Amino acid sequence: MFRLRTLCLRQGAAALAVLLLYAPRVHAQFGLGGKSAPDTAPTAVSSASPRAAVQDFLKLADAGDWAGAADYLNVPAAERERAPVLARRLKSVIDQRLALDVRDLSPLTSGDTLDGDAAGDRMAVVMSGDGHEEPVRLVRVNGPPVRWVFSQATVGRVDAWFEALGSPWLRERLPNTLMREGPFNVYWWQWIGLGIAVPVLVLLAWLLGALLRSLLGRIARRTVNEWDDVLLENLRGPFRLWSAALAATPLLALLELNPRVDGFLSSATRGLWLIALFWGILRIIRIVQTNLQNAAWETGQAAQARTLVPLMGNFLRVTLAIIAMLVALAQFGYPVGTLLAGLGIGGIAVALAAQKTVEHLFGSVSLAADKAFRVGDWVRAGTTEGEVQRIGLRSTSFRTIDRTVVRVPNGRLADERIETFGERDRILLRTDIDITYATTPEQLEEIRDALEAALRAHPLVWPDAVRVHVVAFTDSAIRLNVVSWFKTTDWNEFLRIRHEMLLQFVRIVRDKGSSFAFPSRTIYHVSQPGMTAPPVDG
Repeated sequence: MFRLRTLCLRQGAAALAVLLLYAPRVHAQFGLGGKSAPDTAPTAVSSASPRAAVQDFLKLADAGDWAGAADYLNVPAAERERAPVLARRLKSVIDQRLALDVRDLSPLTSGDTLDGDAAGDRMAVVMSGDGHEEPVRLVRVNGPPVRWVFSQATVGRVDAWFEALGSPWLRERLPNTLMREGPFNVYWWQWIGLGIAVPVLVLLAWLLGALLRSLLGRIARRTVNEWDDVLLENLRGPFRLWSAALAATPLLALLELNPRVDGFLSSATRGLWLIALFWGILRIIRIVQTNLQNAAWETGQAAQARTLVPLMGNFLRVTLAIIAMLVALAQFGYPVGTLLAGLGIGGIAVALAAQKTVEHLFGSVSLAADKAFRVGDWVRAGTTEGEVQRIGLRSTSFRTIDRTVVRVPNGRLADERIETFGERDRILLRTDIDITYATTPEQLEEIRDALEAALRAHPLVWPDAVRVHVVAFTDSAIRLNVVSWFKTTDWNEFLRIRHEMLLQFVRIVRDKGSSFAFPSRTIYHVSQPGMTAPPVDG
């Protein structure tokens, strides 16, 4: 029960997302909001044009003035008394069978002279039961006044078209109340059918998803790899949503909805299918990212995986989002090709506005390609020094020695001088030892040899570069310079080694009979004959 409720919530959220995405289309099709901008410059509509005639007919019909609407029908004299009934039936046919946009009709008094119908205007066609196209035509009455009305042939087919509406089998068995039109020109029995279809759709999605997972699970259990089992488990949600979209098509076909509502719900069904597709791809990206990180951990390349794998995962997600947006726009009916071509013209302004963002994006790609540093490295970049915490698409985060987090844009970071301490193969020990001038040359030689021997005796010293030399005579000391490397990349271990070596240097200097110098100054006082000391105040 809990799984079923979770599935309902997920699919309800997905359906809500589709409805929100398709809101512009709902407004355009059902007139729920503002008017959409026309594709071309507006043309003056003549009051004696086919467009004005159909608009007036629909306005009167919506107001329930069937006698007034009947004036726009060319009714034979024998059918004059049934004119209001025919007008009402024609309105139902238009609502249920025609996806009519009155803006497509001619606004001129002469009508459309290029449609090949010299005697009138073809407004639309209705498919008959045997698959033939039966035109819905308007003809001009020269008056006075000049006006357009539905042709006599069209009026003669209204009864047959009306009898074919809304499933004749149901029409014979359902009460008249359910055969009336409700919101959006949908019959009440169809609204009830939609209400029943939702839980049926959820149940079918659950059953189809379970059946599909069961079949794929049998195949996955026969393989030695575990990634296919993980993939199958993570694709449970996309499978169910895809199953819902698959089952929705035949259910909607049973209801025989009018073209506008059916077109919207068909678009929503395709939207569910696309959401399931992109949702599944996102899950696959996450699984691949996790597997790559685990494999890198087992092979000892975890630091590099922590740097590159999340960066590539984010890049793939952004790319997928762009593709999903383009597909969604195509579903809305927007010309994606024209949009992309328009971006070439407006791309200059977009590039100028987003140049910093693009710069940081390419900076992250450059840092990843050069492998300048990895997550966990201690880095000095410009004035920033710290441990690399995260490398994102826009910026890189450093944890400083003060435990603060500094974020540096990747575009600027790519231009900085980057010093990576994590790339060291050994750590340098360099220090100056100042000995007093009372030390003899022989003692200096013994001290130098003892210091070098102590360094070479350490198990982690780099033997190819151990240097101890007298390098200067300062104001108060003889200076020995000590340089050596130790084969470790662990800074804490190096601190321990340096501590031990410096204490050993102190013992060597003391044992050789010398001492460390400290800043001092010697003043020689010379008294000349005949000079007396100045009196001292007591």
